[in-house]
Amino acid sequence: MHMYKILICEDEENIVSFLEAELKFESFEIDIAYDGEEAITLFSQNEYDLILLDIMLPIRNGLECLREFRKTSSVPVIILTARKEVFDKVAFLNAGADDYVTKPFDTLELIARVKRNIKRFKTLTPKESQAKMSLYDNHENIHKTNSSKLPNNTQLKLNKEGYQAYIGDNQLALTKTEFEILLHLHSNLNKVQTREEIIRTVFGDFYGESNIVDANIKNIRAKIANYTSHQVIETVRGKGYVIRI
Repeated sequence: MHMYKILICEDEENIVSFLEAELKFESFEIDIAYDGEEAITLFSQNEYDLILLDIMLPIRNGLECLREFRKTSSVPVIILTARKEVFDKVAFLNAGADDYVTKPFDTLELIARVKRNIKRFKTLTPKESQAKMSLYDNHENIHKTNSSKLPNNTQLKLNKEGYQAYIGDNQLALTKTEFEILLHLHSNLNKVQTREEIIRTVFGDFYGESNIVDANIKNIRAKIANYTSHQVIETVRGKGYVIRI
């Protein structure tokens, strides 16, 4: 049985002790960094299957660490935060975080998110040599705005195996979470998806905060807006989001 390796980046010893005990009980191998500099050093020297990253680290903060990680790796990163402000969460999501947990965390929820993010990373991110393009370019699957066919250079195309999304020939720099939300909406064309439905599909049943969906949708729209003014994802007030054709 393969033992997955996790890097815990946290400066509070009581939290580290708790996380280490719980994760080792679940058969994970653990490395610990008590400051940002140590986190970046360990990351450069080892291969990890997931990183638990505190926002308020000494020497170099969590956001600095995340940006360093994302220069070379798409390893899942779950943010540990004692703050409830949406700004903090959005900033880390924009920088490439996959998920976040607000302290104090429920043990079952934390373990579920760790396992889910590792599973997503291992099973849904194929090697480039195995990725096959499966672009949606037939009549039923071309995204349209205002019931009219989009010009060729503004068509939304998805490569499910390669985790790639395009507007025309321009690739969108989406995180795995953003791609999965976009894919879920595309898989349910013309059907309004509530935040709860999106969370259940992308994050799992243990996820309780719906504003993470809004933050990711905002990021997706901003990246799409770099290449087209067409509104691909529509907000249905009081209900959720939909992609219409």
